[in-house]
Amino acid sequence: MQPQAPTPPATETAMVFIEVDPALASVAPPKETKNYSTHNSVAANPTTPAKAEVPKIDGSQTKLIRTVDNPKPKTQPLQPTIPKSEAPPEPTPEKPPEPEKPKPSAPVGDLAMTKIEPVRKPETAPGVEQKPSRPRTLREVVQRNPALAGQKTLQDGGVQRRAHIAMVDAKGSPFGEYDYAFIRAVEQRWYQLLDDNQYLMDRQGKVALEFRLHFDGRISDMKVAGSNVGDILCLLCQKSILDPAPFPKWPPQMRQVVKGEFRDVRFTFYYD
Repeated sequence: MQPQAPTPPATETAMVFIEVDPALASVAPPKETKNYSTHNSVAANPTTPAKAEVPKIDGSQTKLIRTVDNPKPKTQPLQPTIPKSEAPPEPTPEKPPEPEKPKPSAPVGDLAMTKIEPVRKPETAPGVEQKPSRPRTLREVVQRNPALAGQKTLQDGGVQRRAHIAMVDAKGSPFGEYDYAFIRAVEQRWYQLLDDNQYLMDRQGKVALEFRLHFDGRISDMKVAGSNVGDILCLLCQKSILDPAPFPKWPPQMRQVVKGEFRDVRFTFYYD
């Protein structure tokens, strides 16, 4: 997956989201870059090769920029269900207890203690494993899967700035944290759909989708900008965005930057 999102309409420059390790973030942003992220990052290499405009990355894929190898996330079901045949028996109705006598109310102006009845968790049928629930917020998605999945990039080059791993230029943006969590939610749903449809995984290619992300988290005006993997795999990509929607509302910082009620976003999914 390679998400792409434009900056505010005032600049009219397409920006590409790049994942940045917060531990390697820099204080000052790079001078010029089309990449944005949760933090500032300046291009660097583990060694000091000949000066070049792009860092050297010794990965295996050439479709998008990624500086480390990350495994795919463990997928979670949308809703845990219990088969009807294994559903627990209905409880036998018990004799209702006798109503308690009402206690005199406390005089106005005094403090009174209120008894809170404990909330009982629903019991699981014997032999039925309790499945994890669907993440309800983008923050929970990020906590369950703290890194974006994918293989490290193969890119020739080399910059003089040194670091213990390869790094690329990226500028911290008000969109960074929101988009990072948004991408993780889409990624998790996409891998779940792929796991559920293994019989379809005999095609290679990509799907590019364009849509509008509204300030209140709604998705609209989705269209296929390009696809060469067939209708079903294309549909899985669309569902991976539409199923988790609506997403959380934009934070105040984004509302101050974006001049409008929506952003035009482009996602590219790669089937390898």
